[in-house]
Amino acid sequence: MVVIICVEDEQNICELEVYTLQSVGMEAEGCASGKELFALLEQHIPELIVLDIMLPGFDGYDLLAYIRPMNIPVIFLTAKSDLNDRVKGLKLGAEDYIVKPFEMVEVIARIEVVLRRYHKSQGVLHLLDIDVDLDAREVLQNGVRVDLTRKEFDLLVIFCQNPNTALFRETLFEKIW
Repeated sequence: MVVIICVEDEQNICELEVYTLQSVGMEAEGCASGKELFALLEQHIPELIVLDIMLPGFDGYDLLAYIRPMNIPVIFLTAKSDLNDRVKGLKLGAEDYIVKPFEMVEVIARIEVVLRRYHKSQGVLHLLDIDVDLDAREVLQNGVRVDLTRKEFDLLVIFCQNPNTALFRETLFEKIW
């Protein structure tokens, strides 16, 4: 499963990021400072870090310099919208730079792009008691294999990738048929 660490000192925003990423099948953890990030990085290495710049103690730029040698992609998600800040973040090595206010749908899309670029995209989707292996095109429910037709599998993948989202019939026809 894809593991993402969200470093954000505003608790409500951090909780939103973590909850939304978990709802689309990613494993997400939140922390509020560079010190907490260091502790998490000692436990395990994530596939990606979503990083605020204005943090207590170490700022996001300092943290990026620490993270870069670990080859963990970083996306800045910050209120610093000045062109110089964006250019500085990208030149220091961030994979992307998103300015607050933001839409989580866009954040997820940008995360997926970076994960694909680093070949860390999800091979398995998890939703409730269902595991969908995208590479093997296999579905397990509570560990028991479920046989599906090609179209049923494709529909399940779309539903797993868009939990709690109403999808138009036309959209499903367009993507599946």
